[in-house]
Amino acid sequence: MLQKNYLSQSALGVLLVVVVLLILYMVPEFDVGSFHFKRINILADILKKEPKHLADTGTDSVKRIKPVFVDTCKEGITCIEDYSSDTNGMTDFFNALALSKKQNVRIAWFGDSYVEGDIMLDPLRDSLQAIFGGSGVGFVPITSEVAGFRETIKHSFSNWETYSMVGNRDEAHPLGFGGYTVKAKPGNKVLYSPVKKKRLNQFPSLKIFYGNSAGGYLLVNDDTLKLTPSQKLNMLSITKPPDAVRLSVMDSTRTDLYGISIEGNTGVAIDNFSMRGNSGIGLAYVKEGMYKSVDSLHHYDLVVLSYGLNVASEKAKNYTWYIKGMTNVIKMIKRAFPHSSILLVGCSDRAANINGEYQTLPMLKELIDVQRQMAVDNQICFWDLFEAMGGDSTMVNWANMERHPYANKDYTHLTFYGGKKVADILMGTLLYEKEKYDRKKKSR
Repeated sequence: MLQKNYLSQSALGVLLVVVVLLILYMVPEFDVGSFHFKRINILADILKKEPKHLADTGTDSVKRIKPVFVDTCKEGITCIEDYSSDTNGMTDFFNALALSKKQNVRIAWFGDSYVEGDIMLDPLRDSLQAIFGGSGVGFVPITSEVAGFRETIKHSFSNWETYSMVGNRDEAHPLGFGGYTVKAKPGNKVLYSPVKKKRLNQFPSLKIFYGNSAGGYLLVNDDTLKLTPSQKLNMLSITKPPDAVRLSVMDSTRTDLYGISIEGNTGVAIDNFSMRGNSGIGLAYVKEGMYKSVDSLHHYDLVVLSYGLNVASEKAKNYTWYIKGMTNVIKMIKRAFPHSSILLVGCSDRAANINGEYQTLPMLKELIDVQRQMAVDNQICFWDLFEAMGGDSTMVNWANMERHPYANKDYTHLTFYGGKKVADILMGTLLYEKEKYDRKKKSR
């Protein structure tokens, strides 16, 4: 029996698919509710495209600043741009580092999913502690979205009601300085254990931060501790914690817990206050008085604001809303931490499929210009992470590396290898800036 030849039907089917795709290419992008139709271009891989520049975005352009720092910075280093009135914006931090063998030097890193799970901050913390002393993972919340893959501490929890700056909020339970507050449910517990890493393999000291409480009790392993709050932020110190720490609230009627801090008595500590989905404006949901309280109880020598991934978008027309909201946040942080260095980190590279080709978002450079201008207007320091990483198409190149890629295939987030790469870049910048500061101080 002869088999029927389907070659002609297959060819016709392929032709019809090509025709349909070419027709879809002619359809402009549009939105229907939350659905966004992206133009399909089956010829994207063979058509040569000219790079799209800022002037071609069709958006309201912002003032582009040419930092004077680019002409004086060492080759291979992306310098910190100091826009403070006396160009001493990093002085508080560098002065603290000089005394790191005798006292704590704390860094508060407020960021988004780019640094969640300590992917980038773990190697940075490790390098700083190796040079300037220190141990411990720093701040850890009671509940966390990244506990499952964070490699700097073992963390598990159950039966807590969580409030956050990007989730549910309740005026009766004010947010803590990390952006979280938890209320205990019956049967609540949280367990912290160290990991087998140098400087993270033990708990040198433990601080528990809490807020509202109606005289409740906290069970710390086998010890029952009475909570006696006198301020909106309260700190309970345990100088010799056990190898693992188990916490639970015995009276759950009215107790707000914020988190714990694990650090040595001297040296560098980095507290990771990352939260996915946060543009940075979410920090305004934390009351200024809370930040002032943590500055009194748990002073930070450097406060880093590292945002942008949740602001950059293919469809962004302008950043007026972001400028207004983030400017208010920066002003509040400056008021709350008057004796801290403030560093605004520009958005990292981020790529998306644009007309069939993965490339850096066209509006990203304008966003970075906006961020730099905010640093200028508010007289704080700025670091261009996008430039430090390598600029255009860095995320595409990093994600497409055959061995140990630095970026994930979402072309937005780092792998652990990429986290180490960026940490090394920033570490080089910090050491170079400190060296310049030391020379300048000595010459005086």
